[in-house]
Amino acid sequence: MTGDIPTPLEDVRDLVLNHPVVDLPKDYNSDGSVRRSKYGRIERLGEWMAACQRREKPKLEKSTIALFAGTHGLAKHGVSVSDSGATEARVKALQEGKLAANGLAAMSNSALRVFELALELPTKDIAEAPAMSAQECASTIAFGMEAIAETPDVLAIGVLGVGGGTAAAAVANGLYGGEPQYWVRAGQGVPEEVNVARADVIQKALQAHRHHLNSPLEILQHLGGRELAACVGAIIAARHQGIPVILDGFATAVAAGVVHAIEPRAITHVIAGQATNRPAHQAILDRLEMEPLLDLKMQAGEGMGGMLAMPLLQAASIVANSGETES
Repeated sequence: MTGDIPTPLEDVRDLVLNHPVVDLPKDYNSDGSVRRSKYGRIERLGEWMAACQRREKPKLEKSTIALFAGTHGLAKHGVSVSDSGATEARVKALQEGKLAANGLAAMSNSALRVFELALELPTKDIAEAPAMSAQECASTIAFGMEAIAETPDVLAIGVLGVGGGTAAAAVANGLYGGEPQYWVRAGQGVPEEVNVARADVIQKALQAHRHHLNSPLEILQHLGGRELAACVGAIIAARHQGIPVILDGFATAVAAGVVHAIEPRAITHVIAGQATNRPAHQAILDRLEMEPLLDLKMQAGEGMGGMLAMPLLQAASIVANSGETES
């Protein structure tokens, strides 16, 4: 705090702390008996959607898949199996409708929006300097709030960008502690030298910023990436507007972890779309007490978890509005 004027990140924290309350459905009747559920988890999913939307019955007439793309100064340390320029190439292919993600978004009748986050200007190398200034971090969080500009009934979020997984692992390490090697654990097919490089970068970053990791948003600012900050913004905005959010993979779960670390009740409108084959992803989901909707062990990101889970929410909405559910 500088005088009576809050810093940009304190403004963000206040938005998280002043979140609207969501009365989640309960699994038990008033007499303590277990509620009957004809449609199992689909029925509960519909009730959760309705609670998040502050409606008697859930609504899913339009949905948005928001993909946030960022570049990272830490990528120079050999932390990815992808080449330099891969981020820009993927963004271009998405914009031209050439990838599987385009078809999956269309399958669920979702609008696919790709947000380019200053790709020509990578974040700083976290081994040497803060990834972002406080103002840049706050501004990117605010930009991420634009994901709900079209007021979708449901929002799914995803990320892409060379080095993004390492930045997410660094933020997870800052939030939860432990050794960097624990948080860089990847799925099959990642060379060991890449994991070693990732852990080395994170270890150097933790040492360099050890006096500036006192709050979740400081951790995000110093160790994260623009795509993580934008995801945080999307999650916050969706909460205030009554929009359920579907996470994709590891990085989006870490973004939810930032909000959760400020106020655990501020992410009850968020659900995990999938479990990937990345052990560190499951470690985050365990801490957030989230049970993913799908367990396909995919390595693909770019919002595919949300895209594949969206039909389940559509089914939940149909069942809930059919009048067939019973207590």
